[in-house]
Amino acid sequence: LSWEESAPHREKVKNDGVTQFLNAYEKTKDRYREHLKWGDEVEYQLVKMDPQARRARLCLRAPELIAQLQQPEAQQVDGVELKTLWRPEYAIWMVEGTPGTPYKSTISDLTKVQRNMGLRRAEIKRLLKEGESVLTLTAFPRLGCRDFTDPAKPVYGKYARSFYTSDEHINPHPRFPTLTRNIRLRRGSKVDIRMPIYNDMNTVEKVAVIDDQCDEECLAKTEEDLQNDTAYDKVEDLRDAATDNVYMDSMAFGMGCCCLQVTLQARDIDECRLLYDQLNVLAPVMLAMSAASPILRGYLLDTDVRWNVIAASVDDRTPEERTEDGDKEIKKSRYDSIDVYISGDDRFNPGNYNDVPIRVNEKAYKRLLDAGIDEALACHVSHLFIRDPLVIFEDLLEQDNDVSLDHFENIQSTNWNTVRFKPPPPQSDIGWRTEFRSMEVQLTDFENAAFSIFIVLISRVILAFKLNLYIPISKVDMNMHTAHDRVEQADAQRPRFYFRKDIFIRSADGRSIENFQCSRDHEHNVGTQFPVDQDCDDNPGKEFELMSLNDIFNGKSRGDSSSSGYSFPGLIPLIRLYLKALQIDESERETLTQINAYLDFISERASGELMTTAQYIRKFVMNHPAYKGDSVVSEEINYDLVRECQMISCGEKEAPELLGHMISSKPLVSGPESYDRFTTLAPEGSHLRGASLTPSAYKSYVPQAARRRIG
Repeated sequence: LSWEESAPHREKVKNDGVTQFLNAYEKTKDRYREHLKWGDEVEYQLVKMDPQARRARLCLRAPELIAQLQQPEAQQVDGVELKTLWRPEYAIWMVEGTPGTPYKSTISDLTKVQRNMGLRRAEIKRLLKEGESVLTLTAFPRLGCRDFTDPAKPVYGKYARSFYTSDEHINPHPRFPTLTRNIRLRRGSKVDIRMPIYNDMNTVEKVAVIDDQCDEECLAKTEEDLQNDTAYDKVEDLRDAATDNVYMDSMAFGMGCCCLQVTLQARDIDECRLLYDQLNVLAPVMLAMSAASPILRGYLLDTDVRWNVIAASVDDRTPEERTEDGDKEIKKSRYDSIDVYISGDDRFNPGNYNDVPIRVNEKAYKRLLDAGIDEALACHVSHLFIRDPLVIFEDLLEQDNDVSLDHFENIQSTNWNTVRFKPPPPQSDIGWRTEFRSMEVQLTDFENAAFSIFIVLISRVILAFKLNLYIPISKVDMNMHTAHDRVEQADAQRPRFYFRKDIFIRSADGRSIENFQCSRDHEHNVGTQFPVDQDCDDNPGKEFELMSLNDIFNGKSRGDSSSSGYSFPGLIPLIRLYLKALQIDESERETLTQINAYLDFISERASGELMTTAQYIRKFVMNHPAYKGDSVVSEEINYDLVRECQMISCGEKEAPELLGHMISSKPLVSGPESYDRFTTLAPEGSHLRGASLTPSAYKSYVPQAARRRIG
């Protein structure tokens, strides 16, 4: 339905969506799934390289490739597991790939991740034509410049009305163009994305709004009656306009970026709600750790990550809703960090940290409370429902609310937050899930596997050690702002992020970490105690302080010459302690060595020993012989940069300042078998922070040590 046609049905969709949630909740609130299952989602970009012209373009063949990649799923025989699954994304240069079945809770499953990511990349590569490549690149540098796709497409179409991107760049499924247009119509104007430009010695003071891609021959021709559509700017009115930032005006600038996401199935709804809260605190620091997008629309930006670009690209708030302190104010875009903690665990007092007033759908809130939903969860769900449904299909209006979640998901799936609380799908045996959504995709499968595995392991540590990461929501919002900063490697050592000082709950006898039980009900002895910060208990509001990424991930020393040790243990040491407590058999030494290689990489990225992808890209551009110190990424620079990323991702070039020495530089051969290289471990004697885990730490625990469960 068009935006106008959907008006009479929006309240019905919202009312039915609440009904569907209540019905699903009642059926599944007691669902228990003993063992962890989890999966990752990697988004890929297709690129066309022209060595003769030295031009790199986004390739628009994703729908064609996805149709081929999905054939095994369409032909799947019962009982046969698929190794990969494929889904379309917003732009037709994007492909989303996931493992065919969820990973399970064993240590050995962690070693499957990188191999499966390599298999996904290989499956795409087999379908490419000469000159085409597949990259896990967060943001294509010249997205929005003239002729940035192959083939070139006309701009200023009827859905986006963009000066820079084409409606033909949008996935042709009706959901995507309708979403694009309805965001614009509800907002009352085009989306308004403004990112600060990196000011170099020759950077212009003003950036023109209308570039050469808006020449007459580049404009889309449409005969559609637009008399009721005034939510856009006319080209002729802005010919002379300029801004002091990089202006972008369509959903493609945000939703055309690629990311890395991880979904975790919890044991039950309470565990799911707790993980949702605690992982929310980690979302900004993981965004900063994975920073990979310092360029858009052909300009170096003064930021390193994509998040604010996407937030603005889908911001459908009306002028009244964007008015600060107004009666109808909604403080954030639909794509942003969460606004409310939802766990009901009294050990942590989550409600004390909900310090930002939020709007709720009052009607939905009352219905939820009347149905017996607790206040925290009712607040969360009713806050989702302050948004309107943006896409309504006429033939799906009438549903059986007892067995469908479609109307609920209509609202839920267009609240794109850093974490997502996911009820079990209808008529499935799937449990309650938490989705972690803030990370930027990395160039190599090694990096993407490392970040995915880190999220899984830290989630196990949070649960096993009963960690308390809570800080006020307002501080999480500040951390999200900080995560966008353009930073140098040395900034990893600079306190920038608010983080909780004492993350342990003391037991009755004062211990900071208790022993824990794994999912096989085996008791594990941690054998280590950490100091408890009395200041946190005695001075509410002082539970947190500014920490560096190095502090958060590797630990913070006391800073007192009279004492030794750490005042904050660090997330990586806690993961290593957790793995040691699992008493993994020595026969699995190779598996643990591989996991330690991932942890070493995360540790060195946090310390600043290794660059972020954003830092690497920025340095490459600024050191390029064709760079003029004007913040402009030219066709020539773009080609060489994309080629550099291509060589790194497929192993043709080492990048020790980005990857350390975790990956061999041996070139790949074609085919899935080539990805065995990605599981090659660092040789004995290489610097591994986990090397102190001596054979005595791996004494036999169960006959099949490979099945040691991590959650």
